[in-house]
Amino acid sequence: MSRSSISSLLVTAMLCFFSASSDGNEDKSSDVKVELSSQKPLWLHVTVRSRAETQVTLPMWRLPWGNGNTMMLLPVDRYSQCFDNKYVAESYPDYRKVSVDPNGSISGDIDLQKVLPGLEEALKKSDINLFWTYEAPEQLHIARWSGGWIQIPQRR
Repeated sequence: MSRSSISSLLVTAMLCFFSASSDGNEDKSSDVKVELSSQKPLWLHVTVRSRAETQVTLPMWRLPWGNGNTMMLLPVDRYSQCFDNKYVAESYPDYRKVSVDPNGSISGDIDLQKVLPGLEEALKKSDINLFWTYEAPEQLHIARWSGGWIQIPQRR
C-alpha cells in the first residue's frame, strides 16, 4: 500500500470517527443535512437543526457556510487520492448574528469551487467522494460532531 493510500485511509477513518454521534443513544443524524444544491451546480446546500428549547443566536461564522474553515471538506477521487486542495481562508469571518427558533433549523450554501479550487479539474477525471465534518456550537444542543459523505458525479 502506498504512502498516499495509507494517508487517505487514515483521514477517512478519522472522518468516520468524528461523524459518530458523541452523546447518548438519540439518533441525531438528521441534525446536519448536506446535499448538492439543485439550484446551483457545485454548491452544497446545508441545513443545521437546533434542538434547543429556546431561541439560539449565533455568529454566522459558527455555521458551515459562514466561514471557509467551519466545515472540513475532504475530496477523494475514485482512486482513493485526495486531490490538491489549496483553499485560502477568507480574511474575515462573517460576524453577523443569526437566530434559530426553538427546535428550528437554518440553511445556507457553500460554493465548492471557492473552497475546493481544484474541484472542476478533478471532476473531469473522476467522480469525487466528498467527506465532510462539522463541529456544531454547544448552544444548538446537537451532537458535537456530525459528518458524512456525498458523491459528486464526474463531468465530461
